Amino acid sequence: MNAEKRKKFRLAAHLLLAGTIIAGAVILDGVAERYYFYSNWIKLQNAAYSATIAGSTYLPSNPRQALAVARKYAELNGVRANEIVTARVAHDNRTIILRVKRAIPFYLDGAVVGDTTRSISAIAASAPPPPRSLPARRGIQA
Repeated sequence: MNAEKRKKFRLAAHLLLAGTIIAGAVILDGVAERYYFYSNWIKLQNAAYSATIAGSTYLPSNPRQALAVARKYAELNGVRANEIVTARVAHDNRTIILRVKRAIPFYLDGAVVGDTTRSISAIAASAPPPPRSLPARRGIQA
């Protein structure tokens, strides 16, 4: 192999290596973005659902207290007050509905596409737990 062919071979090898590194970085960024997006959505959904369950214990008798408790529990579970889009009690005073929305940043994808943030949202609804009944008695009854 002469010197000129070696130069061309080296250049092709360097270009292939650079392309592989760039493609690997893009793939890793895509995987990391999806994990980041999904884990944030799960946290947001769980926080909303936990908040509605906590607030629904005050329904149907005290809907105002139910909403206050739901908002408080959402904040205790990592939802900022400005991320709560709607918190309301249904017309029958038996269900709390909570909708939350969060903007999350995307770094490498945003540099290429131009949009550096995306929104994720979650919605949860809970009704109060049914009243407990006494366990049935077995045996002889008078």
